[in-house]
Amino acid sequence: MTRAPLPSTPLPRALFWVAAIYALAWSLVPPFLAPSFPLDIVESLGWGREWQWGTYKHPPLPPIALHVFYVAFGRFGPFILSQLCVGLTLWLVWLTACRLVSRDRALIGTVLTMGVVFYTRPALEFNHNIAQMPFWAGICYFYLAAWQDGKLRQWLALGLMAGVGLLCKYSVGLLLACLAIFTVLTPARSVLRQPGPWLATAAMAFAFAPHVLWLHQNDWLPFAYARGRTAKVGASPQMGALSFLLTQVLNHLPLLLVLLFAWARTRFTKQLPPAQSRWQIHSSQPRYLLLIALGPGLVLVLVGLLAGVRLRDMWGVPIWPFTGLLAASLLPAAWITSMRPYLLRGITVWLVLISLLSGSYLAYVHDWRKRPVRSDWPAAALAQQAEQTWNQLSTCPLDTVAGDAWTAGLIAINSPSQPSVLLFGDPRFTPWVTAERVQRHGALWAWRPEDAEDGEPAPVAVLQDLGSYPGMQMKEGTWSIPWPRAQKQQPLVVQWRAFVPAACERR
Repeated sequence: MTRAPLPSTPLPRALFWVAAIYALAWSLVPPFLAPSFPLDIVESLGWGREWQWGTYKHPPLPPIALHVFYVAFGRFGPFILSQLCVGLTLWLVWLTACRLVSRDRALIGTVLTMGVVFYTRPALEFNHNIAQMPFWAGICYFYLAAWQDGKLRQWLALGLMAGVGLLCKYSVGLLLACLAIFTVLTPARSVLRQPGPWLATAAMAFAFAPHVLWLHQNDWLPFAYARGRTAKVGASPQMGALSFLLTQVLNHLPLLLVLLFAWARTRFTKQLPPAQSRWQIHSSQPRYLLLIALGPGLVLVLVGLLAGVRLRDMWGVPIWPFTGLLAASLLPAAWITSMRPYLLRGITVWLVLISLLSGSYLAYVHDWRKRPVRSDWPAAALAQQAEQTWNQLSTCPLDTVAGDAWTAGLIAINSPSQPSVLLFGDPRFTPWVTAERVQRHGALWAWRPEDAEDGEPAPVAVLQDLGSYPGMQMKEGTWSIPWPRAQKQQPLVVQWRAFVPAACERR
């Protein structure tokens, strides 16, 4: 299948300036406003430095990418990576749109994508959902390109994009399932007689195979975690699915308001010409556009309704990159020219507004809440105190920090020694810390008394008998660390226990 050539309409230069300023602001300003990272970033940084083919929660690619960006750009790295994901997603939406609609509609549809809240405020916390965004859009683009042009390199790119996307999060499989059903039930099934789809399948399997091997060697741990996250709601699974759907609609509210503003502005200034057909989808492939814009989200809601699966609101983050394009395709042809400047202006106002609100939240949230949020924790001071304590007791660098993902993670990512994290719970969660490693290099165990019964959590097997290991010295104490930005809170209290091998003991 071939596509007709599209008219070349120049893109407004101001649009690039707005996009560049927005991306720079969201990459460079947050680290100055927040003393600490959100939980997902701290947890992922603890995983990424170990270069494993998987974690007990998710596939490995986002933590590894996050670690690389953190090493390269420091505290700016996670925010730069998030904006890179958003920018790549918009670029791939644009490429897809240019194959489905006119360039004017493609521009409007791409810009309207930023009217979905998921592409703004949640991007401050890079996680597996944010990492999926460009892969979700890229899979849709390469499928369309391969379907239209039939080139083997496009099928190969589709397969690699799918395989690497699955290394971000398994939920990419939902999109792949929708595309497979579309292929079988529409005229696109003719491609199954060609080598391209099978090449794509082989490439996907090749990219995903190392993680499958890791899953086999580690008892399929992420699926046990997923079963807990998707446990049945109970008496009313329908309410959970409907709540998820309502949340997705609310996250589209800015997009809908921008459309309403542009329509009202042109109508009441009598710039809006009469429309011949208001509800026609102006696209060369309307069914495909409907599929990629709405299909996965509706299928997910259906699964929640019928199977009673508990749906998490943030699962919707990567699945809506083409709703703005669908909205643009529904606009009557006679309205495009009149509404275009107001649509672009409306999105610009929205981005300025959400930027100011997000910045204000990061800067002043400590004045609004009784308890500090995670982004207000004294991360640097906590790590400095841990390093100072360890160096007073040991001549060896701090190699392992034990504790929960938050407390131990904050120490690990901010410590100059860059220690590994040993999580409590199942020892398979952090297989890189073995008993032999701790016996040789020692470990620092830190916890908050309020997070444990009787003020002390039960240690994992790696630490249980460490105090009786020959030559191992055990010291303990308490840190009292003031909160940053002069918060009116009692100091943060953290208890610690150090296990120092005889060969490292400072005398």
